[in-house]
Amino acid sequence: MNNIEFICSDEHILKYFPIVPAKDCLPEWYSKLKANEPNISKCMPVRDMITSGYIIPNAYEQEAGSVYNEDTDVHEAERIYPVEEIGQFWTVLNQMTAPNTGHTHDQCPVDIDGRKKSYFKINLPWRIKTPLGYSCIFMQPFYQFNKDFTLMPGIIDTDEFDLNQVNFPCYINGDEGSIKVGQPLVQIIPFKRDEWTHNLSLQEKSSGSKMNFFLHNMYKRAFHKKKKFQ
Repeated sequence: MNNIEFICSDEHILKYFPIVPAKDCLPEWYSKLKANEPNISKCMPVRDMITSGYIIPNAYEQEAGSVYNEDTDVHEAERIYPVEEIGQFWTVLNQMTAPNTGHTHDQCPVDIDGRKKSYFKINLPWRIKTPLGYSCIFMQPFYQFNKDFTLMPGIIDTDEFDLNQVNFPCYINGDEGSIKVGQPLVQIIPFKRDEWTHNLSLQEKSSGSKMNFFLHNMYKRAFHKKKKFQ
């Protein structure tokens, strides 16, 4: 099996908020579903998404707000709590209060929910190393359905890129948002880099409802491949 290394420079986080396999950090609503009833837990593509890779949990409670700047027509992100920076590595600050810890709206000039927004960064004391030829997708755990903030996904070549911490750009969804202690923050999915080409073709869709139902129920038993993240 391939090995992914998670190296932490903060002993408190390493001890109390370690990175864990995603299968050990299921969304609460998902874990409460009953196996003997028809529900989304029967959908293997969703199960694979929820349980693939690893989860970085949040180690410190944070709260940020959005302040409208009439001069720029931008909703600027700013820290509400805690007022001071926590530790050496963990910061949720914006470009106005600390250079290089956030991004202005002009750096990603899109309207989000009808607003122009600035972006803040979450800096975590983790180094992540994968075998040669492997990268990682970093994304917000989708099925946790966080309503307060959105983490912007990205891909890092973790076999070559080696820094003392990883940084995640985010934006606040509304006027105020919080990140709770222990909350699943980032999902990491390692993958092997390959070169691809593509082709297009036409094939008529099968109209047999019985065959479609058969294939749907057979996916788990005949086609699904188990993914292992320990």
